[in-house]
This record gives sequence, C-alpha cells and structure tokens, in this order.
Amino acid sequence: MASSSYLIAWLWYLGATLVLIAVWWRWTRKLPTLWRNLLRALPAAWALMPLTVALGHERLAPAWLVTLFEGFLRDDADLRRGGLTLLLATVVALLMVAGSWWLDKRRASLQDTPQASQ
Repeated sequence: MASSSYLIAWLWYLGATLVLIAVWWRWTRKLPTLWRNLLRALPAAWALMPLTVALGHERLAPAWLVTLFEGFLRDDADLRRGGLTLLLATVVALLMVAGSWWLDKRRASLQDTPQASQ
C-alpha cells in the first residue's frame, strides 16, 4: 500500500471512529456518571489503540483489527500480541475512570464539609 493510501485509510478510520464516539457519547449522556464514563472510555480506548501490523513492521493498524486477523484468520492463531495490547488499553481506561470517580468523590466530600467562618 502506498504511503498516501495508508494515510488516507487512517484518516477515514479516525474520522468514522470519532463520529461513532460522538454518537455513543450522546446516547450515554443520561446514565449515572460511573457507568457513563466506563461505557465511554472502554470503546474509545479499544477503537483508538494502534498496533503494528506484524512484528518488525512499521505500519500501524487498530489493535482490535490486528487481534481479529491474528487470532481468527491466520493458521497459526495467536491472540497474545493484540490481546495484551487491548488489555493494556482496558487497564489504562479503567484507571482513568477510577481516577475521575475518585476526584469527583473527593470534591463532593470537600464541598460537604462546613467551612470555618473568618
């Protein structure tokens, strides 16, 4: 694939993914905060995580797509490389959601405590 075709394919993928993420954000807007953040962060992390097409190859592809091809369409099926990458994306997304939840709880508890009058 030529360099310009590769770039155009990535731009189309990123554009479509961002549109889907925007629609998903709108659909999940009325959920409770923790569920909303979980359901927004995980699909975005999975869709946007890149991975090299093959070991020693410089081109990137979405990790979920590489995992699908390596795990189910190749004769020597191996989900480890792509699966570990997706697991890492999942852990990072969960840590971000947990950090956001913790900060929200901390802010709420600080607002609930009475302030000393001066």
